Amino acid sequence: MITVGYLIISIMCFFALYYSYKLWRTHPNAITLMILIPLLFLWIDNFAIAVGRYTGEGPVMTAMTYLRFYWHWQTLPLLMIVAGALARRAGFKWAQPKFVMAIFCIIAVFFMIEDVPYIWQVTFQPACYGETLRLVISVPADQVCPGTTPFPQAQPSPLPAIAVNVTLMLIGVGMWIKDKFPWLTLGALFMFGCAASGPAFPDAQWTQILGNFGEPIFNYVLVAAGFKYAGRPKNGNVADPVPAAA
Repeated sequence: MITVGYLIISIMCFFALYYSYKLWRTHPNAITLMILIPLLFLWIDNFAIAVGRYTGEGPVMTAMTYLRFYWHWQTLPLLMIVAGALARRAGFKWAQPKFVMAIFCIIAVFFMIEDVPYIWQVTFQPACYGETLRLVISVPADQVCPGTTPFPQAQPSPLPAIAVNVTLMLIGVGMWIKDKFPWLTLGALFMFGCAASGPAFPDAQWTQILGNFGEPIFNYVLVAAGFKYAGRPKNGNVADPVPAAA
């Protein structure tokens, strides 16, 4: 059943990719492209787990693991830039100065550079969760595969993911108040709840897969925000005023 669950989440991520592509085709600009790029391989994150017991620890699983980890590390910070851009398109006055947008960009680049060394430093190890098999950096104590001895190692900080989520959630609060658009905030809160389920219920088997379930939901609402705001001018005006007839 766990395998089926990951496969379903993978399909949900693929639909998020499809709708982000439709968003980019509808509003072909930098904002929608940066929403699309992180989703290109998000579906592999769960698909690799779903098929892991069938592929084994061979080159197929290794390739999918490198792709899903490194793509996540280097493209997730793009959503920090998306957050600033959506704030401008939503018409928030504080987001209009160019230096504010520059701050969002600098933070995103910092998060990207911060994770680059891990591309060469980490060693992936097998982890067994239910009937699934996947490669990870740190193996949870209850997911040690038979006949293996996992070893501790440094791994990227969760700060980029937390910062992106909190930023989008707070901007979403402004959208909720200003435009009665609650979905970005609710999606970010749902994502937080799913991610926090593991530490909150460490002995529950379902928390591992629940943590992944939040990702497609969060991206659905991000795409929805893109449809609502990405087509607006940078100052957030829905349309320029029509001059009165002479």
